[in-house]
Amino acid sequence: MDIEEKNKIRSKTADELKRRVEASTSPFHSILYIMNELDEAGFEKLELGSRWKLERGKKYYVDVYGSTVVSFAVGSKWYGENLRFAAAHSDFPCLKIKPACEMESNGYIRMNVEVYGGAILNTWLDRPLSAAGRIILKTDDIMNPEVRYLDFKQPLFIIPNLAIHMNREVNKGVELNRQKDMIPVMALSDDIKGEDKKNILFKYISEKADVREEDILDYDMFLYPVETPCSLGLSGEIFSSGRLDNLTSVQACVKGIQKSVPDNGLNMAVVYDSEEVGSATKQGAGSILTRSIIGRIFKNFDYDEETMECAFANGIGLSVDVAHAIHPNIPEKNDPTNKLLLNHGFGIKTSAGERYASDPVVIGILKRLCEAYDIKYQRFVNRSDIPGGSTLGAIAVANLPMRMLDVGVPVLAMHSSRETMGIDDQMYLERILQEFFCYFTK
Repeated sequence: MDIEEKNKIRSKTADELKRRVEASTSPFHSILYIMNELDEAGFEKLELGSRWKLERGKKYYVDVYGSTVVSFAVGSKWYGENLRFAAAHSDFPCLKIKPACEMESNGYIRMNVEVYGGAILNTWLDRPLSAAGRIILKTDDIMNPEVRYLDFKQPLFIIPNLAIHMNREVNKGVELNRQKDMIPVMALSDDIKGEDKKNILFKYISEKADVREEDILDYDMFLYPVETPCSLGLSGEIFSSGRLDNLTSVQACVKGIQKSVPDNGLNMAVVYDSEEVGSATKQGAGSILTRSIIGRIFKNFDYDEETMECAFANGIGLSVDVAHAIHPNIPEKNDPTNKLLLNHGFGIKTSAGERYASDPVVIGILKRLCEAYDIKYQRFVNRSDIPGGSTLGAIAVANLPMRMLDVGVPVLAMHSSRETMGIDDQMYLERILQEFFCYFTK
């Protein structure tokens, strides 16, 4: 591949990822974006709470409570074998708006928030922030309120730093208090009429969603930085954005399942919610959700439970989540022999403590695929004295007893409000997911 062709692919990959990031301002918006892609690719939507009638040779997806989506493609000659599974997650570390959030003092109206996931708190300071999520509205049917998605799409909030003159030790490191220091300003008191200072967020939601304030029952809103993603570096080889953890993996999984054409296999791609808070929710990887859906698929084709258990035993899964790239200024934080360089390939992640899903057979299979299709990969292990974070793979296999392996693109500043990666690694990750889904179903 010559330089001109490589730069074209880089640009296309970066543009696709940029569009996804800008559209995925909350887990709910990420799922909406995915479902639109699946609709365009010919997938049929199934309702979680309705009976299914499945057919071989067709592709389906299930919207799970608005923040998880399970997609699958049934081979035209599928008879209960060759289960291929890949998973990513839709959520990201951020700030979530509390109920009764307005706080007025000293001429400011601030918004009470709580930290969602393991965010690097200081990266949220001095950044223009907006909010996105969902609102719950009254309907005539008490048991079925309306769920509507909302993105303010403009800078509204900011969390100001304290000036260095008032905190001379700031450059030596400051511990931020989640309740005191992370409260964003949303307005100045003098600009808001007295009677409007109560429920100011409800009033703003009412205006933006074009609904009556009294019809708003609840909201589920998250803050996000409004800065746009961008390519940088002299050759556009670096990509900087928020929410790379884990939209990079979402993009690879969705593109992989879209391009798979099963013959005698069952391919599945799941984008879960709740990974950043432990996955132990009804829509998370720690629930029985996926096993339940797989069971329903097998029952639709009149396969018994033993056939399903055999499919698990012979199945292969990939847990797709970002990995730690070696830091340019602090390289000693990485393992001395198993470290990830930007644009040198996606990472294969392993851990003796099983914090990552790991299986040497799957490693061998991926290595062979990479060799066959000229896809670059690297091995990653954390320093022995610095335990890494866990991800959804090791959690999911508790209910899905199949061979599973963690893979993902290397990133810098994981869990910052803005992360950095090499765009070539995204290309390699997307290619391995496509080959993973396609090769075994030929």
